[in-house]
Amino acid sequence: MPVRNLVRHKREYPSAFDPGASPSGRPFGTDQAYQATDDDYELRRARTPVPTFVAEAAEAHLARIFSREVKREGPPKVAAWWRDVDGQGSSIDDWMAGTVAPLLLVLGQLDIIVDHPARVDGDEVRTRADELRMGLDGCVASHILPENMVWWRLDRRGRYVECLIREVRDERKVGWRYWNAESWTLYDSSGKVEEGPVPHPYGRVPIMRLFDRKRPRCENVGMPRYESIAELQREFYNRDSELILSDTTQAHPLLQGPEDYVKADGAVPIGPNWLLPKKKNSQNGSVSYEGFDVVEFPKDGAESIRWNKADLRDAADRAALLLKPAGAAGTGGSTVSQSGVSKRLDQAAGNDLLGKIAGVLARAERRIVELALVVMGDGRDSAEDREAVRIQYPTSFDLFTGSELAETVGRFQAVLAAAGNAPRTESELLGKLVRLMLPGLDDESYHRFDAEIDRHLGLGSDGEV
Repeated sequence: MPVRNLVRHKREYPSAFDPGASPSGRPFGTDQAYQATDDDYELRRARTPVPTFVAEAAEAHLARIFSREVKREGPPKVAAWWRDVDGQGSSIDDWMAGTVAPLLLVLGQLDIIVDHPARVDGDEVRTRADELRMGLDGCVASHILPENMVWWRLDRRGRYVECLIREVRDERKVGWRYWNAESWTLYDSSGKVEEGPVPHPYGRVPIMRLFDRKRPRCENVGMPRYESIAELQREFYNRDSELILSDTTQAHPLLQGPEDYVKADGAVPIGPNWLLPKKKNSQNGSVSYEGFDVVEFPKDGAESIRWNKADLRDAADRAALLLKPAGAAGTGGSTVSQSGVSKRLDQAAGNDLLGKIAGVLARAERRIVELALVVMGDGRDSAEDREAVRIQYPTSFDLFTGSELAETVGRFQAVLAAAGNAPRTESELLGKLVRLMLPGLDDESYHRFDAEIDRHLGLGSDGEV
């Protein structure tokens, strides 16, 4: 049976007495409401919008990181490659922010392949001048989704010795490309050699796997940063589908009336202008009318689902640090998630989280550049070029609102103005306060702040007044 995010109820599975029935759902390529008219499961699947908790969390974190400048330095050939990383005009900033960073954080792992540009069909390369004319001496980078890396073998350093990649060229044509340290071979869907073996000069497989974090019990499998949020999103999706089905079915109440008034085909006679006549009984000379009653649906179950959905929303926001602190204006509970643009990251914990993510992206980008140097040099990369590469992602982020920042600065100035009675103690405490107010800076900056505080309090370099 197919595994889906929307879980079936027991009553939505086919009966055990009907072995020919299959819960496979609508045919592939048809409209999602194909079976929604007579199938409760398909009705839930067609009418329930998919929540976007994971996308919201990733977008909020990466938007903060890439709103600051990423400082890069490198040799001229790397700087030129940064202007067009994928051969389609994408700069390194656009490629990292729009492709690599979201996929790496959401999937927990991402394979990157760097290779020379593909030769255009019909062009023949005979000399080095032909390579330069066609631009075949450059390199282009692209990503491989985890489901397309179907088999691999690693060396002791965790690099690919050989691997097999599934390539989807169009909707109907699928190929398989086998890589090793000397060449690559392209196979068609039936396993026949379509091209190759084609030798390459890199001396290694030009593919690497980037990790956000590795799973402790796996050698080459990553752990998604937003895995817990994805589980909450799936549960929210199921609860939301329950509520939609409940509200849909309860929007049309059941009518309860006399049994002998219903026709054999289950229809009830309706008069002009949708008038429903009452049943007339004539017994023993007396005439009476039987009334019709509407069956009221219980609402407690639906209200419980609504409360559960709110709890799941709050849990997802807490996991992404997108919460408004308790006691803040407009809140009444312990923690309250904010909607729309009012969602923001906590100053202290948010800086710690964003600093970790920025560190992961900086290491990933440096590894990509090192692989690009191997490709540019056809397997010969120099230590001088590697050492010349400098990549620095931001580590400090301004997560205060304007009013909070002004209030914090005012309080710090008031504390600083009242200091002086216990200089050494106050110097230590004010230094800790600065680190809480300005998290994520380097040690040199904090040392300068400490020296400035000591001068204000009249302390010398040896800590004496």
